[in-house]
Amino acid sequence: MRKKTVSVIMGLLVVAGGIFFGAQVLGYWPEYKVSFDGWWTLFIIVPCIISIFNSGLNMFNSIGTGLGILFLLNEQGVLKDNIGYRLSIPYVLIVFGLSLILRRSSIAPKEGNNGIFAGSKGQNYFAVFGGNTPQFNGVEFRGANAYAVFGGVDLKLQNAIIRRDCVINAYSIFGGTDIILPKNVRVVVSSIPVFGGVENRFVSEASEGGAPTVFIRAVSIFGGTDIK
Repeated sequence: MRKKTVSVIMGLLVVAGGIFFGAQVLGYWPEYKVSFDGWWTLFIIVPCIISIFNSGLNMFNSIGTGLGILFLLNEQGVLKDNIGYRLSIPYVLIVFGLSLILRRSSIAPKEGNNGIFAGSKGQNYFAVFGGNTPQFNGVEFRGANAYAVFGGVDLKLQNAIIRRDCVINAYSIFGGTDIILPKNVRVVVSSIPVFGGVENRFVSEASEGGAPTVFIRAVSIFGGTDIK
């Protein structure tokens, strides 16, 4: 339901923009000049972000989002000497290569050491140009998908109840994701850092055998994921 709402809102904004500029072309109201350089990159970035929200991060929407952001930063003068455009081909090659390398390894097994996976269809938490801090005090946790796009998501799980193996998918795009875990679990991390990084500072206090495992898949594109 949340993904559908996000799609509807973004879709309405795009349609409104199209109607606005179309009406200008037809002369229904005076021409309005867009006030910032690189505004056209939004037609690349917005559809790709909608795709990420609806179907998760994949090779195509990650390439589109990254290129749009590179072009926008170049037009805004943040990246000098057209380096944003010059980085576009290396960026595409890196993302394409990583997608080939990690296509199989990024798929979690259907069963973990502690029974059926609980996190294959976890809750979605978004932070777009803002922050989101979901807390799980005394609540059973069964997995999550965190999307930090120019924002931050803090998953505070230190007081959560984790009985089974679960999965956390963390997508940090020009943003950050912090994951605070309870000490009675184990952690397995797989990461795709593209001009970003993943820092795993978690120290497990789980006893040998029987402890649930939290599988964290972190995709950090010009962003970071912190696990503790």
